[in-house]
Amino acid sequence: MSADKSNTGAGTRLLKTASTVGGWTLLSRVLGFVRDILLARVLGAGMVADAFFVAFKLPNFFRRMFAEGTLTVALVPVLAEERRKGEAEARDFLDALAGLLLAALILFTAAGMALMPWLLLVFAPGFHDEPDRWREALTLARWMFPYMAMISLAAMAWAVLNAHRRFAVAAASPALLNVAIIFAAIVLAPGFDDTARALAVGVLAGGALQLGIQFPALRRIGWLPRPRWNPRHPALVRTLKLFGPAVVGVAAVQINILVGTILATLLPVGAVSWLYYSDRIVQLPLALFGIAMGTALLPALSEHFAAGREAAAVDELRRGLGWLTWITLPAVAGLLLLAEPIIVTLFEQGRFTHAASLATAHALQAYALGLVAFCWTRVLATACYAAKDSTTPMRYAALSVAVNIAAAGILMWPLGYLGLALATSLASWVNTGLLFFHLRRRHGRLLDGAALGRMLRAALACAPMVGFLLALRAGWPWPEHKAMQAAWLALAVGGGAAIYFLAARLLGERLWPAASRTSK
Repeated sequence: MSADKSNTGAGTRLLKTASTVGGWTLLSRVLGFVRDILLARVLGAGMVADAFFVAFKLPNFFRRMFAEGTLTVALVPVLAEERRKGEAEARDFLDALAGLLLAALILFTAAGMALMPWLLLVFAPGFHDEPDRWREALTLARWMFPYMAMISLAAMAWAVLNAHRRFAVAAASPALLNVAIIFAAIVLAPGFDDTARALAVGVLAGGALQLGIQFPALRRIGWLPRPRWNPRHPALVRTLKLFGPAVVGVAAVQINILVGTILATLLPVGAVSWLYYSDRIVQLPLALFGIAMGTALLPALSEHFAAGREAAAVDELRRGLGWLTWITLPAVAGLLLLAEPIIVTLFEQGRFTHAASLATAHALQAYALGLVAFCWTRVLATACYAAKDSTTPMRYAALSVAVNIAAAGILMWPLGYLGLALATSLASWVNTGLLFFHLRRRHGRLLDGAALGRMLRAALACAPMVGFLLALRAGWPWPEHKAMQAAWLALAVGGGAAIYFLAARLLGERLWPAASRTSK
């Protein structure tokens, strides 16, 4: 009985952590949609907008490569080991890491700003033959490049806070960038001759806010960074050994995205946009479920592996996979059935025609087929990183790139842009399968009776939800009635979720509130 209570308590803590991260992520994504609407209003879709988006892509590209998830997966497992030796040893390691990171970022930022013309040639070679657009992009890129340094320092703080099971501040931080850009678009832009530079100020302000909010949170856990130059610190060396393969793994994902974009340019006009907008939608459940669960699991798994509690780590992973599938399956069903209403409601207006909505909806359905794999890949890779195995995710990510390129080359000719979306989903399933069987060989069964039972209840609970959505589809309003579309979509999402949760409860699923009461 006590084991059941322990498992229930662990599952409840995991869900609370994942829901905290997911809730703040949802807020950030909503603010991101507001930001995009305002950017479209302020910048339009001409030369200045092109220059701004390319310039903003530069610091964000390096942020994805070297900060956020990459730094976190390298730092948290090593920090868990150092904390077992004592808090003094952990702080000594963090001070050495802060010193190395600060020095590297200062040098990299200065070099990036000085070499910006050559960087811009790589990211936007077509701009070079258009002097006005080239000058604007070059100026904006130099303005915004320091954002990369600020967000990288913030990412180190997020990793430390996550290792101490303090998730709220790290999860809430990305919303501050959207708030700053929204403020710049509404308040600052009217006072600037060049509105894009006002938005660049907003980007820098967002980076400063994201970094500044970390210090009170770090003070509460008893550590404020005191950068110290000690590049030979043993724990720092171990972190860098994990960091290198993690960067390569992230690079593989970025190559996947780049290859898809390049291939889409070979297809008829509109293919790039249809894939972009559909990807924007599928990224929401991925962030809410897959990334949130991976973030919640990393410190827990790292502590278990550092203490030699392999069985406890595998139990935690099983719970994570079970709950992740339970919440992701209805999202897959909803995206498949509601793709057209979602795209029409959110995007169809002005020059975004109904034909574009239908094309984008089909791409969204193709991406939805891979949603479970997208989420599982994130969690399974997290388990490898927690065990200080960063080469396996790197190797399998590279293989998934090869699969994606081959499948895209085969599928794009008969299926067009849909072939590219399907290739992405297929490559993710390959990556998931490779990671799953690798972890199974190393740690034994990853899905026990409890996890499989939860997945079965999820599949069965989807059936009445699907029936409800199919019946509701008959009342889908005409595209021009935007208010009716929003009301209908809210009813479909809210009603479908309610039916799913009720059906799962009737099938015996112990939902979160019940689990909390049981654990007390």
